[in-house]
Amino acid sequence: MPPQSWEKKTAIPVLRAKLLASALRYAERGMYVHPLLVGAKEPRWLDWEARATRDPEVIERTWGRAPFNIGVACGPSKLVALDLDVPHEGEVSGSPEIVDGMTMLHSLTARTPGAQITPTMTVRTPSGGRHLVYRAPAGVAVRNTARTLGFCLDTRAAGGYIVGIGSVVDGSAYLLEDGSPTEPAVLPDWLLTLVTAAPKPPKAGGAPRRADVVARLRELTRQGTREERWAAGILRSECDELEAMKQPGGRNNRLNLAAYRAGQLVASGLVDQAVAEEHLTEAAQACGLGADTPREIEKTIRSGMAAGLSRPRRMGTAPVRRMGGAA
Repeated sequence: MPPQSWEKKTAIPVLRAKLLASALRYAERGMYVHPLLVGAKEPRWLDWEARATRDPEVIERTWGRAPFNIGVACGPSKLVALDLDVPHEGEVSGSPEIVDGMTMLHSLTARTPGAQITPTMTVRTPSGGRHLVYRAPAGVAVRNTARTLGFCLDTRAAGGYIVGIGSVVDGSAYLLEDGSPTEPAVLPDWLLTLVTAAPKPPKAGGAPRRADVVARLRELTRQGTREERWAAGILRSECDELEAMKQPGGRNNRLNLAAYRAGQLVASGLVDQAVAEEHLTEAAQACGLGADTPREIEKTIRSGMAAGLSRPRRMGTAPVRRMGGAA
């Protein structure tokens, strides 16, 4: 057997054992895990949040078959993770002091009275970013955010997941940062306030500048995992098609359909609901909806979104048709 083939054959069982051990350690800490595709960040299970587990037998059976990367389901695990990313090519903050997610977090800390970055479980990502993993405060609903807190700063909570320690993407592993606590701290109050007060979708009235809308939607399609970029591309396409409808007739039905399709992506944890609703609102305003009845947009989005949330859609699946003519 050629040396290269032998090394590859022996490396797979070693990696599988490491990932199995890491998944079991997460479960011992009270965290729910699910398999991701080998060498990737996309879930292997379609209904990953419902199937995420702490059962050692299920974990051993799953990771005993292949070196699956690890997903840690934030909702069932009662976690809130700060995803401190590094900028993509051409992405700038507009401030020379803020160059990535970590410097953005330090900036938020500096301008929030009494704020401190509480030491917590910290994971280094292959791209050079960090995941700061916190326990969610009891009795508080925390949602995912995408760039609404600041430059290169996202959050993962209910409906989201983070890639676990030991997972390998593009040949590099997610690693516990040197000196980091091995247990998550409780999310500090000042961060909880920022996350729960993240910008909500604007009400109808006053169309935004098209250039701003296009720039933000384009930026979404360059962020996150391959599946998240796919989902952002769908949202962008839906908004583009809606805005192109300048003539009266059918626009409200098209908005309802766009909201339905966006809701399917939200249900799968691929798009933040507040972000989707914001862009749908902007596209609806740009095509002329809401001029006479300002609440028309909000009601239509709420209706379509609610229907879509009951039918999650993942990459590789066709849009599910529903009664009433919506695709």
